[in-house]
Amino acid sequence: VGEILARELPGVEITISSDLIKEWREYERTSTTVLNAYVKPAAAKYLDRLKMRLGEMNLYIEPHAMLSNGGTATFARAKEVPINLIESGPVGGVIGAAALGKIIGEDNIITFDIGGTTAKTSLISRGEVKITTDYKLEWTPKFAGYPVKMPIVDIIEIGAGGGSIAWIDDVGVLKVGPQSAGAVPGPACYGLGGTEPTLTDANLIAGRIDPDSFLGGEFKVSRELAEKAMEPIARHFGISIEEAALGVIKIANNNMLNALKLISVRRGYDPRDFVMVSMGGNGAVHGPFLASELKVGKLIVPNMPATFSAWGMLMTDLRQDFVQTQIMPVDGCDLKRVNEIYREMEEEALAIYQKQGISPEDVIFVKTADLRYIGQEHTVRTPVGSGEVREEDLSEIRKAFDRLHHQHYTFSLEHAPAEFVNFNLTAFGTVKKPEIKKMPPAGALEAAVKGERIIDFDEQGRLKSRVYDRTKLGPGHVIEGPAAVEESKSVTIVYPGQTLEVDEYGNLIIHTGV
Repeated sequence: VGEILARELPGVEITISSDLIKEWREYERTSTTVLNAYVKPAAAKYLDRLKMRLGEMNLYIEPHAMLSNGGTATFARAKEVPINLIESGPVGGVIGAAALGKIIGEDNIITFDIGGTTAKTSLISRGEVKITTDYKLEWTPKFAGYPVKMPIVDIIEIGAGGGSIAWIDDVGVLKVGPQSAGAVPGPACYGLGGTEPTLTDANLIAGRIDPDSFLGGEFKVSRELAEKAMEPIARHFGISIEEAALGVIKIANNNMLNALKLISVRRGYDPRDFVMVSMGGNGAVHGPFLASELKVGKLIVPNMPATFSAWGMLMTDLRQDFVQTQIMPVDGCDLKRVNEIYREMEEEALAIYQKQGISPEDVIFVKTADLRYIGQEHTVRTPVGSGEVREEDLSEIRKAFDRLHHQHYTFSLEHAPAEFVNFNLTAFGTVKKPEIKKMPPAGALEAAVKGERIIDFDEQGRLKSRVYDRTKLGPGHVIEGPAAVEESKSVTIVYPGQTLEVDEYGNLIIHTGV
């Protein structure tokens, strides 16, 4: 069919589902194929134009696009399957957190990324970034969304960012988001025409953002405009503007905390076994409070948190994911067919990488399989190991499946028969990455002090807090809360009872005291 269409419709982009997804679930396959076909012309035009402009700027190295599975691909490959670009921006932050974890010796991480419109969270367990093929585009609690049956880093996203609008619903309840003021006109304090109160306005009123230090002082924001926008909420509830701002912050924090629980507690993980990495312009504002509420003992604010996702993209390898549906029992399975499936996928991966200039010795394969107990509908992804699958490997695969099933669903059925449903292969094309250097010894901590200001810590009160310049902090510096650490595109709020240390790479390590 694809060959006939290509011959009869020259110049028309074509997507064939069997090329895109070798996995069952007809509805999900159809939805994914339609979405890929829909974005293919626009993605091709955009990437071609971007590559041309980069060439005009004398960038002759082949550019790569970030993919939603946590890897990268050349523009040529990305144009073939542009659906793989979905959510690739925030995915960069998750990959960056995993790379940072390897550097500093942390392999259990909850990522927390708050930008202007959304808050996003993901979980890394034992250094492994979680991948899902059950993503729903535009999913909301009231809309089922459009299924995308492609490997995507498992991210939970809610409409709670700096630009999220605070509003009162029809029954008089305060809500925050998912509507956003965006960048233009933006929060009311920007003075660009916005009149509705946002989370940024609330943080400004609470003293967590300094109007004179916003964007390093390059962009002036107005507390007066923020208070004017917040006034209708205060009037509605008969409270002060400061109390209304704290109410907005509380609602937003509760929404974010729920998302953090969905990615951890609801998936069978204990947050106390993890550290949190906060990123995005607002991640370090809310992260210290949320980490302490979640009982996470350590929070890490990396260098340049507002652009951390971009740094994460530089730490990625090329990646391609393959899947083949083939149902067969684990006991007595056709091992010849199993190894044949993996071999076919490896050959397909090597052919794709050959077109991208990656030699076979730079390709690493990781095998997994989706298993279920016979009679179940859905599956659990289970590691298979390297090399050919042998008879003696089957019992280890089965034990791993039982263990993972228990973690996800709190029960396992060791004596029930299980079956393979999908065989999966991830192929990494390794590339050179930037080296992270340690910082030189720091000077006196007092040299980093910018001054003091009153910050509202809600239940802990309005407290005089020291303010530090992050660019003047270095390894070994220790700060006791309450405090604020400012940089050009973000601010870190250290709560009373929390301690901040600067590590040898310049990361801010906050011990939450829980």
